[in-house]
Amino acid sequence: MVLSPKFTSPKLAAKILGARSEQRVIDILNTAQVVFGEQGFDRGTTAEIARRLNISEATIFTYFGSKRELCQELLYTWYTMITAQMEEDFPRTEGLRNKIDYVVTRHLNYLMQDTKGFCALILSEGRTVHGEFAEDLADLKRRYLASFMVALREAQAAGEIDPEIRLSIVRDMLFGMMEHILWRNIEANRTPDIAATASEVTRLIMKAIAPNGDELRRLRQFREDVAASLKRIDR
Repeated sequence: MVLSPKFTSPKLAAKILGARSEQRVIDILNTAQVVFGEQGFDRGTTAEIARRLNISEATIFTYFGSKRELCQELLYTWYTMITAQMEEDFPRTEGLRNKIDYVVTRHLNYLMQDTKGFCALILSEGRTVHGEFAEDLADLKRRYLASFMVALREAQAAGEIDPEIRLSIVRDMLFGMMEHILWRNIEANRTPDIAATASEVTRLIMKAIAPNGDELRRLRQFREDVAASLKRIDR
């Protein structure tokens, strides 16, 4: 994913002075994404990032206080971008099954579209963030999932999800399943069939959250009763 300057953190944006400076920051972030994706955070160095850009290491530290801060800025910018895309596209998806399939497909694509190493970086460093970015990233993750959680609440209120199921469990089950799939494919050095995987995960989730038979029959009877009442009122 090519990163955009409009998604950087306010702290970094304050250091960007002019178009040339903005381009330099984005070049550093995009190159860091490649280097950390290839070599991991521990082995990837700012010296290697500087070498690939043909700049001095000191130039990197003009904008980023340390390698850790550079990595955190990279994660912040990446999460901000995918959250913006989610907020723009998700509301146009109709139906609970389609919404779940959309979330699974997009999430797997987001993490697998670049290198498997960058996917591992997101899964590991994104979970164990440090310092002042920790709360910022936690807020971004909540925002990333906000529209999906609203869709789950609406579906539960409409009787499409078992009323006794906690929606936080549905969220954790879904994203935990995807994380397991991603790690398994990273370790095997392969890319999953995302469409087929999303379809299977969606089918499993839909079965797990469906109301039981009695509740479903009561819901259908309620809808029939309401429809019949409305017809009588219209006469």
